[in-house]
Amino acid sequence: MSDAALFPLKHFTTTKADGDMKIQENRRRFLISCQINPQTLVLAKQIHSNIVKIVSKSDGGYCIENCDGFITDDKNMRLGIFTADCMPILICSKNQKIKAAIHSGWKGLSAGIIENAVNIFDKTFNINPQDLCAYIGAHIQSCCYEVGSEFEKIFQTPLIDGKLNLSKIAQGKMQKLGIQTIEISPYCAMHDKDLFFSYRRDKSAERMLTII
Repeated sequence: MSDAALFPLKHFTTTKADGDMKIQENRRRFLISCQINPQTLVLAKQIHSNIVKIVSKSDGGYCIENCDGFITDDKNMRLGIFTADCMPILICSKNQKIKAAIHSGWKGLSAGIIENAVNIFDKTFNINPQDLCAYIGAHIQSCCYEVGSEFEKIFQTPLIDGKLNLSKIAQGKMQKLGIQTIEISPYCAMHDKDLFFSYRRDKSAERMLTII
């Protein structure tokens, strides 16, 4: 499913009906049904870090160790992020030549994964933040994300009824960096139980896959 009207590159997030995307055979069948060659998709062994790596055609079909985001200038590559509550964040240049996919829970968000990705766009690919578009996919929204009071210090923001708004923090970071076009999915992974997997709700290893 895709619910972004302004984000220019083709992208989507799988749902529960598509199955657990961490299972290779499920993923292979799904990709083929979408006419996507599995050898063009790069994945990550996500570790809740702030590490973003530049990838190329030779990385296609592999699961990259020790990172939580990718950037590429290869238009034929697909970038994939697994989630079950965390935010899948997609970023691309307005000319659609450079694209990134980021896995961001609270740890990556607080550690600066968004800043690191935008810095690579700027320093490596000479794309100014003002020339970027961003999309935050389905994740656990503030309606369901209850956290401890220590998160007020981590993010320097007050909790509302003991709940944290991850996408609002991410949006604020991106706006501060200079990104002006930002879309946020209205779906909550935990609340929309018929559509999405949620680790907090089900304590399950099942995951959705967001692809750009």
